[in-house]
Amino acid sequence: MKKIFLLFSILGLICNLTYAQKYAAAVLDDEFWGYIDENGNQILYPMYDVAYEFSSGIGLIKNDGTLYYVNPEGIIINSTREYNVRYPFSEGLARIEKEGKWGYLDKRGEFSIAPQFIEAHDFKSGVAAVRSDEGWGFLTKQGTYLINPQFKKAKDFEGEAAMVVKERGWVYVNKEGKTFPTNNEYEVHHDFSEGMGAVRRDKLWGFVNQNGDLVIQPQFTDVGDFSSGLAPVRVDDLWGYINKKGEYKVQPKYRTAKEFQDGMALVREDGEYFYINTSGQETGKDANYLIKHDFSEGYARIIQNGKWGFINKSGDIVIHPQFDDAEDFKSGRAAVLQNGRWGFITPQGEPVIECKYRKVSDFKPLD
Repeated sequence: MKKIFLLFSILGLICNLTYAQKYAAAVLDDEFWGYIDENGNQILYPMYDVAYEFSSGIGLIKNDGTLYYVNPEGIIINSTREYNVRYPFSEGLARIEKEGKWGYLDKRGEFSIAPQFIEAHDFKSGVAAVRSDEGWGFLTKQGTYLINPQFKKAKDFEGEAAMVVKERGWVYVNKEGKTFPTNNEYEVHHDFSEGMGAVRRDKLWGFVNQNGDLVIQPQFTDVGDFSSGLAPVRVDDLWGYINKKGEYKVQPKYRTAKEFQDGMALVREDGEYFYINTSGQETGKDANYLIKHDFSEGYARIIQNGKWGFINKSGDIVIHPQFDDAEDFKSGRAAVLQNGRWGFITPQGEPVIECKYRKVSDFKPLD
């Protein structure tokens, strides 16, 4: 089987058309997985038992129960199998395990950071949480500690801060190594988002900045994360939105309010879901279609008479409901299902890739 796999890898090289392309999606034909570009051209020949999305320009595939990394040229970069592959690349590096220790691999298949850690997370915001005998710390891509091991638990950095456990419970640490709060003046429960962390005091929620300053005093019954500069907040039973100064941009009036995605937020009032923009203007209210999903790349998928289509940010149907299922637009393409097979359309609704695949992934950049 190994010889056949190597032969398939050579075929992948022969069929490779990636040099002029920007994006790739994993697709399943009648039997095997492969990769295509955004115009439907074959990048890597369908020869894998499983293929996952590209990440940091590297694909993750499985053959005979073993995971491998493959680059856009079809080269298996870890063919020696001297370490165990379990996770996709993130920010240009992949965490791998060898003989019970964790390290990081570069896109050439070589160790960028030698296996030495008891546990390791993916790189996020330029750093990775790793555990040694001394506890959890945070590592740079050069393999040096940004923050020395000292914590009982650690989550990933989200922007400029991460959640960690010290002596008594969860606190934040910033990239300068400062932890906060220092005197239990508030409780930490949420990851940072857009430079703000949601904290709780006396059962009410507020926000701190990356230095630990309480910039929005605890006053809300519940809160969500910041996105597009706004965060959903609940007062009693109603939700609205505030900016980073704590000022209301949308007064509490909704029964449900989600975070903004692509400049639009999904809200619910009187049992009906619709959208608002960052100015509070409503879209899709009293529409003759069903709203269920967030916006992505300027479009949201909707259901009308049992079929899926897409609306724009004005609430106009721009791609007529005609599909049995649909996914969000990613990298300028949306996966759609017709007659039990998946293909892709453009934002103009044009079928750019025929509905002929059993399964597909989103398109991801090849660089």
